[in-house]
Amino acid sequence: MKNDITIIFLTLNEMPAFWTEFHKKTLLEAAGDSPIITISKIPTNIGTNIIQSEPRSLSNIYWQLLRGAKLAKTQFIGVAEDDTIYPREHFLHIPKSGTFAYNMNHWSLFLWGEPTYSWRNRRGNYSLIAEREIVIEALEERFKKYPNGTPERITGEMGRGMVERNMGITVREASEFMTTIAIVNFNHEFASDVLQKSHRKRMGMVRAFDIPYWGKAKDLVHNFR
Repeated sequence: MKNDITIIFLTLNEMPAFWTEFHKKTLLEAAGDSPIITISKIPTNIGTNIIQSEPRSLSNIYWQLLRGAKLAKTQFIGVAEDDTIYPREHFLHIPKSGTFAYNMNHWSLFLWGEPTYSWRNRRGNYSLIAEREIVIEALEERFKKYPNGTPERITGEMGRGMVERNMGITVREASEFMTTIAIVNFNHEFASDVLQKSHRKRMGMVRAFDIPYWGKAKDLVHNFR
């Protein structure tokens, strides 16, 4: 089974070497035969590679996503980030037409304190799948209004009403889905989020030490080195 999807992999090439190899292996397994466009700071041998020179920012994440969406040729695009691992079934999801679909079966794994999985009811860009054309349309509208980059304090995911209302742009529809196997997003000191960098980010109320497929948190964290 294959979805007509291109995976847009975003990385600043700042992750530890062992993790980078582990992440590449899991991403290629999850992608299957689907094409990957990698947008990186330095040449990276995963799929079609284009280089970014813009400085780190939340706005830049969406600018690079727009570049990748314009380069893709498939009906759908899916986001992959360098601190997140995915099951194959995630990229097989076909979203409701015209919506930004977010996989809500996602655990965060904190790399400080006792290794713990944490779940919060929040849509994350790392779990996005959507039709390529609506991604281009939404992001072109953003950057037409904010040609020098969107303000950090109001930058966020497509299809989040609060974000789009604060930006003064079209409020777009989102949808949610859940895979059988979860996405795992790592919280770490290399992140753009100052709360992660300072280890002040709070866990959600739902927590676990062991989840299906990925196993024990204390074992999975050993790959992040």
